[in-house]
Amino acid sequence: MPRPANMQAVLFDFDGVCADTEPLGLQLDSEVYAYYGIEPTDEERHALVGTTGEETIPWLFRRHGMEVTAREFWSHRRPNDLIYREMPLQLIPGIPDLLRGLRARGVRTALVSTTDSACINFALNRLGLQAMFDIRICGDMVAHHKPDAEPYLAGVAALGADPSRCVAVEDSPTGIAAAKAAGLYTLGYAGYSIHQDTSAADETVATFVGLEL
Repeated sequence: MPRPANMQAVLFDFDGVCADTEPLGLQLDSEVYAYYGIEPTDEERHALVGTTGEETIPWLFRRHGMEVTAREFWSHRRPNDLIYREMPLQLIPGIPDLLRGLRARGVRTALVSTTDSACINFALNRLGLQAMFDIRICGDMVAHHKPDAEPYLAGVAALGADPSRCVAVEDSPTGIAAAKAAGLYTLGYAGYSIHQDTSAADETVATFVGLEL
């Protein structure tokens, strides 16, 4: 699938694409693993990244001989709000310039994230990115999360854009699957500190620094 020649919009994931949040989430996860007395492998830890954990959390604990539901896991975990409100957030290098360049050319921008809107809005304010996105589609605004196509379809509809003329920027297999299911050209970001499989993307980049779309 070729990159759209006349792009109408670029839709960005937040965690792992705009901000370096996922190591902070893994830090909170580790506290729960310690509570249960297990030490997951990096592969197991990273399997939770970009998901709600409904399937991956029971899978992980079964591999360690335990039956733990996602609800039980989250009941012992400090809330995700801490990541966006208190923990040290860092922008992914090159993202501000990429966003400014797109907007200067009249290309619309959207944020499409599984994270809830209160956390996203707080993080955008902290990072100075509030004015960089025309619309936001967050986890509490849709009935189905990634890898379902709904979040991206909602974003494209809110922008009044044609999916075939849009690009999605994602760092995880879950997000890439959602964007492709919605008919978007998908750019995989492989330069994040937590490497994930981006091979299903239409194109992969290792850095946003100097990137032009």
